[in-house]
Amino acid sequence: MMSVGIGLLRLAIVLLVIAAIWRVGQTAYDFAYHVVSDAAVDPEPGRDVKVSVTSDMGNKEIAKLLESRGLITDSRTFQIQLKLTDYDDKLKPGTYELNTSMTPRRIMKILAGEEKTEEDEES
Repeated sequence: MMSVGIGLLRLAIVLLVIAAIWRVGQTAYDFAYHVVSDAAVDPEPGRDVKVSVTSDMGNKEIAKLLESRGLITDSRTFQIQLKLTDYDDKLKPGTYELNTSMTPRRIMKILAGEEKTEEDEES
C-alpha cells in the first residue's frame, strides 16, 4: 500500500515538473517572439499620437512614454529591440508625430532621425 502512495506522489511530482517546464518554455517563446516580431499596435490607419522626447530621457523613459501613449505594447521588449537593432544610442530629442499603426522598427527609425514623418516633410 505504501509503495502505491509513493508511486503516485512521484508521478504527481513528475507531472508538476513537466508542467512547470512547459510554462517556462511557453513564456520564453512568447517573449522572444515579441522581441523579434515587428508588429504594430493597431492596423492601418491607426491613430496619430504626438510625443516629445527630451534630451534627459534615456531609452527606458522613452520606451515607457511610447507604451503609455499606446504606440508600443511593452516597454521592456522595446528596450531589447533597441539593443538588437543598434538604435540603442541613436534616439534623438524632439517632438514627433507617430501613429499606432507604425511598427516598433519604424518608430525607432523616426526617433533616430533616419526616417521623416509626414509632419516633417510638410514643414
